[in-house]
Amino acid sequence: MLLSLDGRGFYVLHYSAIPENEFTRIRFDLADPNTGEGGSAEAVVDPRLVEALNSHSRGHDKGRAFLIWIDSRNNEVRWQLRKIDGFKFPPGVS
Repeated sequence: MLLSLDGRGFYVLHYSAIPENEFTRIRFDLADPNTGEGGSAEAVVDPRLVEALNSHSRGHDKGRAFLIWIDSRNNEVRWQLRKIDGFKFPPGVS
Protein backbone atom coordinates (compact mmCIF):
# COMPACT_ATOMS: atom_id res chain seq x y z
CA MET A 1 0.00 0.00 0.00
CA LEU A 2 1.51 3.29 -1.13
CA LEU A 3 0.39 6.84 -0.43
CA SER A 4 1.36 10.04 -2.22
CA LEU A 5 0.88 13.13 -0.04
CA ASP A 6 1.18 16.28 -2.13
CA GLY A 7 3.54 14.42 -4.49
CA ARG A 8 5.76 12.80 -1.83
CA GLY A 9 5.60 8.99 -1.63
CA PHE A 10 5.23 6.89 1.52
CA TYR A 11 4.58 3.30 2.54
CA VAL A 12 1.39 2.86 4.58
CA LEU A 13 2.22 0.87 7.71
CA HIS A 14 -1.20 1.03 9.35
CA TYR A 15 -4.48 2.86 8.98
CA SER A 16 -7.52 3.44 11.19
CA ALA A 17 -10.88 4.94 10.30
CA ILE A 18 -13.77 6.58 12.15
CA PRO A 19 -17.14 7.19 10.43
CA GLU A 20 -18.34 10.83 10.46
CA ASN A 21 -21.78 11.56 8.98
CA GLU A 22 -21.53 10.70 5.27
CA PHE A 23 -17.70 10.69 5.26
CA THR A 24 -14.97 8.81 7.12
CA ARG A 25 -11.94 10.24 8.92
CA ILE A 26 -8.90 8.08 8.18
CA ARG A 27 -5.44 8.21 9.73
CA PHE A 28 -2.41 6.69 8.04
CA ASP A 29 0.84 5.76 9.80
CA LEU A 30 3.55 6.23 7.20
CA ALA A 31 7.20 5.48 6.49
CA ASP A 32 9.40 7.35 4.04
CA PRO A 33 10.97 4.68 1.77
CA ASN A 34 14.11 6.78 1.26
CA THR A 35 14.91 7.72 4.86
CA GLY A 36 12.90 5.25 6.94
CA GLU A 37 11.46 8.16 8.92
CA GLY A 38 7.91 7.78 10.17
CA GLY A 39 4.97 10.13 10.13
CA SER A 40 1.22 10.25 9.84
CA ALA A 41 -1.47 11.82 7.71
CA GLU A 42 -5.18 12.30 8.29
CA ALA A 43 -7.97 12.95 5.80
CA VAL A 44 -11.75 12.99 5.58
CA VAL A 45 -12.65 10.63 2.74
CA ASP A 46 -15.41 8.80 0.92
CA PRO A 47 -16.25 5.63 2.92
CA ARG A 48 -15.65 3.58 -0.24
CA LEU A 49 -11.90 4.16 0.22
CA VAL A 50 -12.01 2.39 3.59
CA GLU A 51 -14.05 -0.47 2.09
CA ALA A 52 -11.46 -0.87 -0.68
CA LEU A 53 -8.56 -0.69 1.82
CA ASN A 54 -10.16 -3.35 4.03
CA SER A 55 -10.75 -5.63 1.05
CA HIS A 56 -7.14 -5.20 -0.08
CA SER A 57 -5.82 -5.83 3.45
CA ARG A 58 -7.75 -9.11 3.63
CA GLY A 59 -5.83 -10.33 0.57
CA HIS A 60 -8.68 -10.05 -1.94
CA ASP A 61 -6.46 -8.20 -4.43
CA LYS A 62 -3.42 -10.44 -4.74
CA GLY A 63 -0.84 -9.29 -7.24
CA ARG A 64 -2.07 -5.70 -7.10
CA ALA A 65 -0.71 -2.55 -5.52
CA PHE A 66 -3.09 -0.21 -3.70
CA LEU A 67 -2.22 3.42 -4.47
CA ILE A 68 -3.63 6.48 -2.71
CA TRP A 69 -3.12 10.12 -3.71
CA ILE A 70 -3.87 12.96 -1.30
CA ASP A 71 -3.67 16.48 -2.73
CA SER A 72 -4.20 18.85 0.20
CA ARG A 73 -4.09 21.98 -1.98
CA ASN A 74 -7.12 20.87 -3.99
CA ASN A 75 -8.78 18.83 -1.20
CA GLU A 76 -8.70 15.67 -3.35
CA VAL A 77 -8.26 12.04 -2.40
CA ARG A 78 -8.03 9.39 -5.12
CA TRP A 79 -7.18 5.71 -5.07
CA GLN A 80 -6.53 2.91 -7.49
CA LEU A 81 -5.68 -0.77 -7.57
CA ARG A 82 -2.91 -1.40 -10.06
CA LYS A 83 -1.80 -4.78 -11.35
CA ILE A 84 1.87 -5.52 -10.77
CA ASP A 85 3.12 -6.95 -14.08
CA GLY A 86 5.42 -9.91 -13.72
CA PHE A 87 4.68 -10.26 -10.01
CA LYS A 88 4.94 -13.82 -8.74
CA PHE A 89 4.56 -15.06 -5.21
CA PRO A 90 7.48 -17.02 -3.75
CA PRO A 91 6.91 -20.81 -3.46
CA GLY A 92 4.49 -21.62 -0.64
CA VAL A 93 2.99 -18.11 -0.54
CA SER A 94 -0.28 -17.23 -2.22
